[in-house]
Amino acid sequence: MPQCATFDIMFYPAYLNLQNRKCLVVGAGIVAERKVLSLLRSGGDVTLISPEATETNTNWARSNQITWHKRQFQSGDTEGMFLVCAATDLPEINTQVFKEAHKGGGINLVNVVDVIPECTFAAASVITHEDLTISISTSGKSPALSRRIREYLETKFSAVSLYDEPSETNFAPSLQGHSLPYPVYFLLESRHCIAISDSEKMSESLAQRLDLLLRCGATVEHIAPTADSLERISDAFFVLVDDADSEDSAFAALDQCQLIEFINAPELGTFTTPILVSDSDLIISISANQTEEIGIGTAGGYSIGSVQIQLAHQFENNGYGEFIDFLGLLRPTVMESIPTQKGRQRYFDHLIDHVPENEGQKCCLAFENSNCALKCAFNMIRSGQTDAARQYALQWISESV
Repeated sequence: MPQCATFDIMFYPAYLNLQNRKCLVVGAGIVAERKVLSLLRSGGDVTLISPEATETNTNWARSNQITWHKRQFQSGDTEGMFLVCAATDLPEINTQVFKEAHKGGGINLVNVVDVIPECTFAAASVITHEDLTISISTSGKSPALSRRIREYLETKFSAVSLYDEPSETNFAPSLQGHSLPYPVYFLLESRHCIAISDSEKMSESLAQRLDLLLRCGATVEHIAPTADSLERISDAFFVLVDDADSEDSAFAALDQCQLIEFINAPELGTFTTPILVSDSDLIISISANQTEEIGIGTAGGYSIGSVQIQLAHQFENNGYGEFIDFLGLLRPTVMESIPTQKGRQRYFDHLIDHVPENEGQKCCLAFENSNCALKCAFNMIRSGQTDAARQYALQWISESV
């Protein structure tokens, strides 16, 4: 039977396997360029549709690393695609892409940049070092804080942002075949997901995933791997397969699944659920192409487990979730009061970093010292001074307009 629960986070973290899978980007600017870059670095077979393109995208097309259709989007362009991103400056075209891809074509991976209602997934803020990949999400509530955490982790692990603009990186001309995961966050509110298990007692890994699904607002159906049961998977957003025999003839039906995770055989699926560190809406996902010790900077080798322990100690139950909730509650007021995106970005950057009684000093955000008590908005929230933090935040809005 389907199950429902009150959800307290928006996004379900997943790492996609894009190797040689068809991906479409619609758009001409720097945002479209970043989308193309990220998909190429994860091994995607990328098609770009736009009348114009950045110099970098033009060069990739000339070197046959992407296919570029130099025109406006047309009906039928999303057919056969595994993943679709719309990043134009025209909302009507973005909406057309979403409707054709997801509602008309049944494609489960569609992203319209900065329009959450027209997304099935959100992009992640990502850093990488050798085989280690870490992604950060604040469930859409605070991109500014997500960026600050990413910048801190880049320094901590001597890592780099995976999807920087090409002008800021020195990557090799050929970007395909890296076998990097493509970190995303699924938007699962009211989506139908299926868990398949042939054992009476589900594994701990499946139980953890089901709990996360329910917290994200999905409906979950738990079925046995029989031919009759598997006929019901066609309308599922994604499917989880527990400890089951994937060679059984009944599993032939799974070929129709766009999004499927084999928990005990991740190489067989189209996505995996990474190791998580979370505090309410802060979700940090950790993954690696290999499970051996990973060299990180000059600090020696770390296992994925040790990285998780470090980050859990630092970020779980340390006020970040409360602070993200606070910033998220401010967003409607900020959106109404500050008319420009750059102005809103400056506002949140100031609110997160500024120390009111010590001009020029940045808020510690407990990055290096969990006991840091500088009087800034983050520490006001951590210490229960919510009214004072809100008063300061609203005052700064009036000064920013």
